[in-house]
Amino acid sequence: MKEDNIETAIDPLTGEEFVPKRSNQKFASRENQIRYNNLQAAKERQAKAKTRKILNSNRKALQKVLGPNDEIVRSLDFLKGAGLDLQYCTHTIRINNLNWTCIDDYAYALIDTNIFKIVKLNQ
Repeated sequence: MKEDNIETAIDPLTGEEFVPKRSNQKFASRENQIRYNNLQAAKERQAKAKTRKILNSNRKALQKVLGPNDEIVRSLDFLKGAGLDLQYCTHTIRINNLNWTCIDDYAYALIDTNIFKIVKLNQ
């Protein structure tokens, strides 16, 4: 006797109805799952692209300003002239009662009015 109450699922990528072989199966095929996940990752990369471009530019500016030095002191005008956009950073840390603004592995901190110290982290 055939059972008519077969559970079906809808594939999120194609919208097709299918009979899942496992209780947690969401896609009709492995190819659909891979394609769906790749599309989702592409959307996320695209959403972050503008910000990441600015962060990469900021990192290059700090790298260029620091040069071969372990640490250096520069004015706000100098940093802005080098291309640093102070509105974008990856994280902040607090070391020796000083707040450091970080862009990946570079950091800068305000040490006096419009004077910043720049360092490379994890040396």
